[in-house]
Order: sequence, then C-alpha cells, then structure tokens
Amino acid sequence: MIPRYLVNFDSEKLTKSFYDFIVVGSGIAGLTAALRVCDIHKTLLLTKGEVRETTTWYAQGGVATALGKHDSPELHFEDTTRAGDGLCEPEVVKILVSEGRERVMDLIDMGAEFDRLGEEIRLTREGGHSLPRILHVGDATGSAIEATLVRMAKLCSGLEIQEHQFALDLLTSEGRCVGLLVFDPALGEFSLCFARAVILATGGAGQIYSVTTNPLISTGDGMSMAYRAGAEMMDMEFVQFHPTALDSEHSPRFLITEALRGEGAYLRDCSGKRFMVGVHPMAELAPRGVVVREMIKVMERCRTDHVYLDATHIPTEKLKVRFSTIWQKCEECGYSLATDLIPVLPAAHYMIGGVKADVDGRTTLPGLYVSGEVAATGVHGANRLASNSLLEGLVFSKRIVDVLGRETEEISQNNLRGVRVKSSIPKRDVWVDLDGSRRLLQETMMEKVGVTRSRESLGEALEVFGDLEEILEVEFSSVKGFELQNMVIVAKLIARAASMREESRGVHFREDFPEKDDANWKKHIILR
Repeated sequence: MIPRYLVNFDSEKLTKSFYDFIVVGSGIAGLTAALRVCDIHKTLLLTKGEVRETTTWYAQGGVATALGKHDSPELHFEDTTRAGDGLCEPEVVKILVSEGRERVMDLIDMGAEFDRLGEEIRLTREGGHSLPRILHVGDATGSAIEATLVRMAKLCSGLEIQEHQFALDLLTSEGRCVGLLVFDPALGEFSLCFARAVILATGGAGQIYSVTTNPLISTGDGMSMAYRAGAEMMDMEFVQFHPTALDSEHSPRFLITEALRGEGAYLRDCSGKRFMVGVHPMAELAPRGVVVREMIKVMERCRTDHVYLDATHIPTEKLKVRFSTIWQKCEECGYSLATDLIPVLPAAHYMIGGVKADVDGRTTLPGLYVSGEVAATGVHGANRLASNSLLEGLVFSKRIVDVLGRETEEISQNNLRGVRVKSSIPKRDVWVDLDGSRRLLQETMMEKVGVTRSRESLGEALEVFGDLEEILEVEFSSVKGFELQNMVIVAKLIARAASMREESRGVHFREDFPEKDDANWKKHIILR
C-alpha cells in the first residue's frame, strides 16, 4: 500500500508561505522555467542540494540542434525517431527539433560560450546522429550551461532560491496541486509552500541502480511524489544505460562522453577486436541501446565486467584539449587516454519514462507541470537520442511558461490561504537499516531489472520490492529515509512496467521476448 503522504501533518499547525509559482529542481529545465517567470511573478526555486548540484552539471557531451549547413530539423527528427524505435510521439519530436535552435540561441544570448572554429560554432557527432550537430564546451558542457543559468537566476529580483530543502510531497486540494510539503534537514522541521502551480524539474532516478553515472541526489523524488499525488506515469520500463562509464570503484561512475567516439574512438573486446563493426551501420555510434546490448554479449563471452575504449589513434594534443576533463580523470585512475585501452562498462544513465505530460508540460494532475528528465512526453520513444536531453529542458520549460499564466489566472494567493491539507494515517515505529536496504534495492535493480530482463528476474525483483514496501509505513525524519521510500516506489514502477511489456524495444530487452512486437506493443504503458 503506497501512502498518499510520507508523513502525518496538519497545515493548520505548520509554517506557511505563498508564491505564484514553485519550481523544484535547479538543472537546465528548472532554471529555464524559473528565469522565464521570475521577473513578473513571485517564484520559489527549491533544490535539495546546492543550486549547481544537478545532473545538468555532470553532462559532458552537449546540446543537439540543427545548426550545420547540411543539417535540418527534418534530419534531426529522423534521427530522433529512428533511435526511439517506434514509440516517439511525432508531434512532440517536431516541437523539439523545430524550436530547439531558437532556445539554444536564447542560451547563447545569456552568455553561454560554445566551442568555435573561427566564427562558426564547432559541432561534433554522437551516437545515433547522422551528422555533426552537437554544440559543446570541451567535455564539460553541462557545467558551463549550469553556470550561465545560475548567474542569470541570481540576478532575477522575483526569484527566491532555497538550497538544501527537501520537497517531500505535493499538496493537493479538490483534485488540484496547490503546493509542497517541505522538509528542512538542518532544522528537522516541516513547512508548507502554497502556489498557483508547481513545476517539477527534479531529474531522474539513476541512484536506484548500483552502477550509475547519476549524482547521489538522483533518487526519483519528483516521480515518486507525483505518483503519490495521483499523476499518471508513462514509459517507466525504459531506462537508458550509457555504454561508456569508467570501470572503477567510484560511485557515481565517471561518464566518458559519447563525443569521444564521435571523434573516432573505438570499442574493443578482450582480444582487442572492434566488436561493433558489422553489428550496426554506425558501428560505435549506433544508438545506445544497440551498443549496450552488444557490450553485454561481449562481456559474457569474455567473462569480464568491462570492454575497452580505444582513443590511442587520436592525436594526443586533441585529446588533452578537447577532452581535458576525461584526460585528467583517466590519469587519476592510472590510465593514459593517449596510450592505454580504457576499461568501460554500461551504467544506468537516463530515465526515459516519468510523469506523463503533454507538449506544454501539463500532467494529469491540474496545477502540476513537469519538464526535463522527470517528464514523459513521448519525445524520446523507447530510446533517447544522445544530447537531446539538455535540449528537451530548454524547449519544454519555455512552453510551460507560455501557458502557465493564463491557465492559473483564476487562482490567487488569497484563494490558497483558506486551503487546509492534512494527513493522518497509521505509521509503524520500527528500526530500518537505511544503508543496507538501499544497497539491496540498488543491487536488485542492477541484477534483475538492468540491461537484460526476463519474467523470472522481474518476478524476483518485485518480490524484493514487495518486502521493502513496508518501509513506506515508517515515518522518517531524515532525507536518507525519505529518499529510500521514493526509491522503493520508483523501482517497483519500473519493474512492474518492464514485466508488462512482453517484447524487446529500444533500451528495454527481454531475454524471453527478444523480438519487437508492433502488433501488440507499439503503445505506451501508463501506471496510476
């Protein structure tokens, strides 16, 4: 039984604050939304870490959009839908590729400085793209974009930024989202933030896996709280694994950008052979799902837990300059990008599924909007095309703001002052091994709901999550406890959707149903 709220409370007994809009999350999607409303509306930006502590910050590759002389939105559309393996929503993809260029230009106008060759923006190529269309800042594009957006946010007089605040639950009244229940870990106190609308831009849930490129904050909080509030979830079975995470003991795993393969790096097996040649016309630049599945086959054949990335034939100076972050990280781990084969393995990287939303970010819960990785609009289908994620946040956050004012104009802060919300459900007072339970969940997801799945493995996972579900009946007073509860809910949703989809498509591979089945499964799975 999944509770409506994670803790018991009465709004009459808690501190309240009132805003026009609340944005949860400070990555590219959240900051873009906040920047577009804060000049004329009282806006709260809430984040559970520091403002810069986001998955956007860690994004290496870049932003994909059709800027090149031989490129076009139509070609970008074709590449996106081809990668999406039959499940992309054409209308949503058309919006992404046609509005993307203007949104990237907005970013440049704010001060983002992408790499150039003379006066021209330098474009590179990544997996699944038919030609170079990735704008980048070395191999640290995300942090450069994040820094630009944070600088602009701090200049906006109508924006209140609260760091280290945990958005625990969405508040609902008469079938509408009216704000947030917030936990302050430093004070150990709860408060209520009411608003005309809430925009969730909380990112993904990679931390539910033991091997992931996602930072520690990526625990699926937004997805879980939206589901508890009654919003519909879509495509939860589609979890993208990035092919090239550095094989080390670090958590999260260090990502080695696809752009390195775009510049010519190879993937080799235990005998030194390039194994993607002949598997796909794009070889190492095939869509991620294709590359990862072939890697798994090679690793099983070689009886190893990694394959090798070979960049030794690329000029050393180019590697040092273009991929300076990766060069330095490899050196720290005892490898030279110029002379060594680098051990890499697949790692959980991106949630394609999430809170079901339309082209303007509306969810099935009035008053709740979503953008970025937390959202599921159908733009990625069954497999996201590389570097479309940052673009998604730019495009769809702008569209949310375009409709937000008129869709909430009948709701004022005064309307919200009379709202009373409370939760009173039985809670268990038991001790929970938070670290041990988290490890069990992560290892179960990796082993049973990872790159390859089956009826047997998914059944075993659901059994484990059924046992862990008793954690939802405990009333915690710590971020670690709340995160674990959110992770249990999201893990169960993924396993449940994966067990329903009896075919293989995109990043979802069922050993017992290895073929794509358009007749029965060319559709989305929606959970509510």
